[in-house]
Amino acid sequence: MKRFLSLLLAGAALCSLAGCGKKYKDLSAIQKKGEIVMFTDARWAPFEYVGEAGKEEGVDVDIARAIAEDLNVGLRIINADFDGFSLAVQNGQADIAIAAITITAERAETLDFSIPYTNSCQYILKQEADTALRSLNDLAGLRVGVHLGTTGDFLVSEQITGGVLAGTGAEVVQYKSLQEAALALMKGDLGALVCDDLLAKNLAAVNRGLTCFEARFADGTITEEFYGVAVAKGNTALLEAVNASLKKQMENGSIARSLDYHIMNSSLIEE
Repeated sequence: MKRFLSLLLAGAALCSLAGCGKKYKDLSAIQKKGEIVMFTDARWAPFEYVGEAGKEEGVDVDIARAIAEDLNVGLRIINADFDGFSLAVQNGQADIAIAAITITAERAETLDFSIPYTNSCQYILKQEADTALRSLNDLAGLRVGVHLGTTGDFLVSEQITGGVLAGTGAEVVQYKSLQEAALALMKGDLGALVCDDLLAKNLAAVNRGLTCFEARFADGTITEEFYGVAVAKGNTALLEAVNASLKKQMENGSIARSLDYHIMNSSLIEE
C-alpha cells in the first residue's frame, strides 16, 4: 500500500510538472499549429456581425486578426451563442474569446483577461413614444429584455432581486440575441431593453421607432465597464502576447479607426 501510494504521488507530481490535465493550447502550441481560434457571437454590431459577404466582421474581428498577424499565425473564428464563451475557452475549444466581453470579478475567477481595449456603459433602449422612461428606476413594473449572460442581464437581474426594482413587478426577459429582443420591444412585448451603449445605438439606428439613452439611476449614478480579451486561466504566455498586440493596436490608433468604420458599416448593412 505504501509503495502504491508513493507511486501515485510521484505520478501526480510528474503530471503537474508536465501540465497534465491542461485543456488549453499555450502560445508555443498555437504557433506550432499555425492557427489561433477565436470565439465570438456575431450579433453584437459594431463589435462583431456578419457582413454582406457572409463573413464575420467587426471591431473585435479586426483585433483578433491583428493578434494573429503579430503571432504570425492564421485566424479561425467560432461563431456561437455568447453564453458559451467561458466554457469554450476553458475546455480548449477556443484559444481566445472576443465578443464585447466586459471584464468582471466573477468572470475573472475562471478566466484570465487582457488589458482593457475599450470602455462601455449600459444603455436603455425604448420606444420613442415612451416619454415616461428616463432612468433605471423607471423600469419598475416593466418586462425588460436582455441578452442572456451579459452585464445587461446581470444589472437588471440584480436590481430586481435586491435593488431599485425589487418588489416593483419588473421582470427580466432573457434572449439569445439582441435583434430578437429589439423585435419584441417594437411589437410591444417588452417595455424596454438593456444592453451595452454602442449596441443600443446601433439597434436604435436600424430600427425605426426606437431610441436609447444612458442607463442611469434616478440619483444620476452610472456604471462603467471595460472590454477585454479572455484566455484560459493560467495561459500566461498567450495573455502576454495578446496584451502586447493590444497595446500596439491602441497606440497606432487601429482600434479607434476600426470602431469608426464598423459603426457606420454595420448600420448600413442592417438597414
